[in-house]
Amino acid sequence: MKNLHILHQKRVYFIGIGGISMSGLAKLAIARGAIVSGSDMSSSPVTEELEGMGAIIHVGHEASNITSDIDLVVYTLAISSDNPELLRARELGLPVMERAEMLGHISREYERVVAIAGTHGKTTTTAMLGLICVSAGLNPTIHLGGNSKALGGNTILGDNKYLIVEACEYKESFRFLSPDIGLVTNVELDHVDYYKNIREITEAFSRFVTRSHISICRQDDGIGGSSTILLGHDWKLGRVEFVYNGYNFVVYHKGKVYGEFRLNVLGLHNVDNALCAIACAYELGIAKDIIAQAISDFDGVDRRYECIHTFSTGCRLIIDYAHHPTELKRSIEGINGVYPRTLYIFQPHTYSRTLALFDDFVKVLSSVEHLILYATYPAREKELAGGTARDLAEALGERVIYCENKDDILEQISQNNMDFDCILVLGAGNLAEILKRNHF
Repeated sequence: MKNLHILHQKRVYFIGIGGISMSGLAKLAIARGAIVSGSDMSSSPVTEELEGMGAIIHVGHEASNITSDIDLVVYTLAISSDNPELLRARELGLPVMERAEMLGHISREYERVVAIAGTHGKTTTTAMLGLICVSAGLNPTIHLGGNSKALGGNTILGDNKYLIVEACEYKESFRFLSPDIGLVTNVELDHVDYYKNIREITEAFSRFVTRSHISICRQDDGIGGSSTILLGHDWKLGRVEFVYNGYNFVVYHKGKVYGEFRLNVLGLHNVDNALCAIACAYELGIAKDIIAQAISDFDGVDRRYECIHTFSTGCRLIIDYAHHPTELKRSIEGINGVYPRTLYIFQPHTYSRTLALFDDFVKVLSSVEHLILYATYPAREKELAGGTARDLAEALGERVIYCENKDDILEQISQNNMDFDCILVLGAGNLAEILKRNHF
C-alpha cells in the first residue's frame, strides 16, 4: 500500500488557486488531509466551492498572505517571478513547488496512473476515459483541465487505486509523471515560446512515452518504441457516419472488428479522441459493453462545442477552446456539417503562437466566409509585432471585422444573430467567459 499521508495536516498555499488545474490540485490536497489556503485575483464559483470544502481564500496576491507556518507554497507557470506572494515565500525560506511537480508527487500515491498527453484533445480524452472508468465501477480519482458535464467537474475524488490525469506538455510539465499507461493523442508544434521547433516538442513527448510502462501513440507521430501500442495500426477507425448530431463508428483492433460505437457530440476529432479512450480502457481490462455505453453517454467538456445561449431567432451561440490552426480547422469542419450559416469569432491566444503559425492561421481562417477577430489574449506574454489579431485581420483582408473591445463584440453578436444559425466563438482566451457572463 502506498503512503497516502504525505500531505496530512500540512499547510499548503496555492498561488492562483482559482485556475482550472490549480483548483483541482487543491481539491486533491484537501482530500489528502492538507490544510489548504490560497489566493486568486477575484472570487468565483470555483473559489467558493473550495471555501465550502474548507479552504481559506484570499482575493488578490499580497505578501502578507504568506506566513511562516505554511509548509508548502504551490504556484503555476502563469505566475510571474515578481509575484509578491512568491517573493515572500522565498524570502521566508518556505518550500516552493510548481504545480506540475506537486501533481507528480501526488500521482505516486496511486497504484495505477493513466496519463493522457497530446497537443490536441487531451482534456476531452481524459474526460471520456474518466467516465468509462466511473461506469466500470473502478472508483477512479480524475484530474483534468476542464469541467466535464457527465463527471460533474474537473476533479473527481476516488480511492487510491486509479488516477486518471491530464498531462500538460507546456515546458515539459509532464516530466514529473511516470504513468502505468501513457497516451499521446497527437503531436504538433505548439507552445512556441518554449519549444523552438517540431523536433524539440517531439523529443519531449518521446521522453514522456519512455517513462510510461505501457505507451499508446499515433503511428505517424514518430514517437514510441517497438512495444508501443499504435493508433492507426493496432487500433483503427473503420466506417464513420454522421447521424443525428453525432457519429456511429466502427473500431478495429489488430485487424479485426472490435465493436460499433455511438458518440453524441459534434466533431470528427472527437471520434479520434474516443478511439484513444477506447484503447486505454481496453488496457485497463474494461468490458466492451461498458466502454460503448460510456462513450454514448459522454456529453462533452465545458468550452468544447458548448452552447451557452440560444437567441429568440434560433441562432445558437457556441464556444470552443480551439486555438491552434489544426484545432480551428477541425472545429470549423465539425460545425459546417451541422450549421451551414455560421458566423465565426476567433480570439488568438498568445502573440508567439500567432506569429510562429501565422501562415497556417491565415490559411484556415480564409476558408470561412463570415469572420470576426477579437483582440489577442496575451496570457503571459508582451505584444510581439506581427503576432497580433490585428495583423491577422490585415492579412485576411477587408471582409474580416476586427474588434478591439468586448462592447464591440457584443454589439456584433446582437446585430448578427438573426442572420445565422450559429455563432461559433473560438479560442482559449477570456472572451468565452465574458460571453458567459453577459445576459443577451
